[in-house]
Amino acid sequence: MGDTTVSAVGFARAKPEKVEELGALLVSFAEWSRGEAGCVVSTIHRDLAEENLFVFYEVWASEEDLARHLALPYMTEFLANRLDYLREDLRVHQLSLAGPAPAPVPSTVSEPGSGPGPVAGSEPGSVADPAEMNQKYLDAYNARDVDGLMAVYAPGALAVWQPGQAVSATEHRDTVAEFLARQPKLSAEVRETYVVGDTAALIVDWDLEVPDAPEISGTGRGLDVLKKNAEGQWRYIISNPFGSR
Repeated sequence: MGDTTVSAVGFARAKPEKVEELGALLVSFAEWSRGEAGCVVSTIHRDLAEENLFVFYEVWASEEDLARHLALPYMTEFLANRLDYLREDLRVHQLSLAGPAPAPVPSTVSEPGSGPGPVAGSEPGSVADPAEMNQKYLDAYNARDVDGLMAVYAPGALAVWQPGQAVSATEHRDTVAEFLARQPKLSAEVRETYVVGDTAALIVDWDLEVPDAPEISGTGRGLDVLKKNAEGQWRYIISNPFGSR
């Protein structure tokens, strides 16, 4: 059977006033893509001579994997609104190998009993216990790190920022950036953890202080749902601080 991988290199030239926003979006998209089934490579580069030009490189295991990726809500929303960020439309070149594929890199993970190897969950951005994601969320939140906070979510995840109102994709990112600009302080503690296969539910007690906004400061008990992706990384798929009362 022949090689089924699909490769592409693309060029995104940002409007000057949108360059930082677009760059942050593309970096977060690459992070999410790497957690999707069938993603072999997803990287974002910035041109050294032209700072408004971003270059992305992707490899997918099959056309079906790429089609599934492009149909996800965060991708369809971005593609529909891409010219809000771009000085000109995306240029994408699909690629095929001009020679034999390189040999795969040997895995550094040892078989059980075969000797030392990486501890499960020790790779960057991965944890063995889904409850540990609570601390990653807090670290990014209290550092006002929008990229770091978005990276703890799976593609298409839903976040409830007001009771009964969920956001996702770029709307989620915009909501996060706007709220963190208010300098909130958040503490949260996982009270209960339930895991079934690759899905986990966390019951979390939280305390929020927002300067000059006592009406939205307070305490509560929330419900978070996480799922383990193809790389073994836990990511939030639903976060609802109002979900368990």
